[in-house]
Amino acid sequence: MSPFQVFLTRPAGRNGAVPGRLRAAAFDVHELPALELRPVPVIAFPDPSEFDLIVFVSRYAVQRFFAEWRTRSPEAAWPVTALAGAVGASTASALRAEGVPVTRLVHPPADVPAQDSEALVQLLDARGHVPRRVLIARGTEGRAWLSETLAARGAVVRLLPLYERVPAPWSATAMAAVEHALQSHAAECVFLLTSSEGVRALAARLREKGLLQNWSRCAFVIIHERIGATLQSELAPLCTHEVTRLALCTPDDDAIVEAIHAVARPTAEP
Repeated sequence: MSPFQVFLTRPAGRNGAVPGRLRAAAFDVHELPALELRPVPVIAFPDPSEFDLIVFVSRYAVQRFFAEWRTRSPEAAWPVTALAGAVGASTASALRAEGVPVTRLVHPPADVPAQDSEALVQLLDARGHVPRRVLIARGTEGRAWLSETLAARGAVVRLLPLYERVPAPWSATAMAAVEHALQSHAAECVFLLTSSEGVRALAARLREKGLLQNWSRCAFVIIHERIGATLQSELAPLCTHEVTRLALCTPDDDAIVEAIHAVARPTAEP
């Protein structure tokens, strides 16, 4: 067994090349989704041409939007009057794959640390774009900052819920692996955390098992400062100290692998 156990908590199929690269570096890797993304029915799909800005909050939002749109309009093309806003570079890549012209895309570059709604609004401001009718393709729950900010500037904002996030089912084998790792050598575990909702789902499970304090002794890699704040908040009731083995990185494979190496002990480094 590797001296370090790595738990990747992204939804299934979203870990890219990270597992293989870590295993090649002698880490023991577990793909353990915190959340599962499930489509929700869309009764009234809007006409994209009615908006001058359509914002996508995730790659899955892109996939669900185009699946619903093409079910209704198989030959539909991206409206020339609308900008497609993405809160991160990976979401923008999904939009390009769906045929959205590069000239209609607005998103934070991949090398910018802030991959979020605030960065997107800054980019819109920089190009002088003042949206009047905005559609936000998202999950059933999420931050209200973007919709509230654009509405305060005079935009008419419509939310389009396309999926829900629910705690992912874990097999008995997966649960046993987590319990063994945290009970035996929590200090030699690394958790990749990619959403505040995922942090809360993991904390709820570990709290039920009485493992939350063990979890606090692990190392963590996060892709946004808000995720770190959520982690500290969940651990605070049982812990007298803040998590210190914490690395912040951008959500691309290279940065994630580098950050996991950084928080691991020297014995696990390549």
